[in-house]
This record gives sequence, structure tokens and C-alpha cells, in this order.
Amino acid sequence: MKLTRYNPSTLTDFDSWFRQPFVGFPSAAQVFSDSGSNRLAADIQEDKDNYFAQFEVPGVKKEDLKVELNNQILTISAEKKQTAGDTEQTYSLSRAISVPDGVQGDAISAKLENGILTVTLPKAEHRKPKTIEIA
Repeated sequence: MKLTRYNPSTLTDFDSWFRQPFVGFPSAAQVFSDSGSNRLAADIQEDKDNYFAQFEVPGVKKEDLKVELNNQILTISAEKKQTAGDTEQTYSLSRAISVPDGVQGDAISAKLENGILTVTLPKAEHRKPKTIEIA
């Protein structure tokens, strides 16, 4: 009898499927966890006078958005209702980001345009960069 060394790279497609039949499907942890599935996509930028936070909220109306600043945390919440026949489904999306010190809380503004919510956070005067002239 001749012994042949086992080489796993010679498996056929059927052998690979038989060994791992559910390799292409998401795991139960991925299906039942909600990490990231109900979070709004965000983009944070800044210039010399403001911080800008942009959130993707496609198909959400202005009335269904809520923007709050509480203890240096900016929270954006959105509810989207979809009707299919006689059933109505409600989806809730939210995102909370930490706001840096030195933001003028009373001057924050928000604007919804083309499914993008832009929150403008003006910097306080002491946080803006200052140019110092050389004598």
C-alpha cells in the first residue's frame, strides 16, 4: 500500500462546501447584533471658525429629525416611516458625537439639504487661531 500526503489545496468545490456549508452566510452574532446597523453615517470637518458635522439621512423629513447638545455630546436622532400596503414600519437611526471644548452652544445651527444634515458648531473666540505679526 502506498501512502499519499494530504494536500488541502486539492479540495474540490464540493469538498469545500461539505466542510464549511455556511461560509458565505452571516453569523448569528452579525444578524442579531445592532452595532452600526442603526447608526447614521457621519463626517466631521473644521475650518478656522467652525466645526462641521454632516450626517446622511436619506428620505428623512425635517420634522422627523432631532438635534440635541447635552454635556458636550451632540446627538442626532431620526425616525423614518415606510408604508407597504397596510403595514407601516418605523426605523430609528441615531448618532452621538463628542463636541470639543470651546464651542458656542447657543450659536449652533443645523440645515437639511438633499438628504445631508449639516450641523455647524461655531468656535469660541479663544479657540480660533490667531495670527501674530512679527516686528
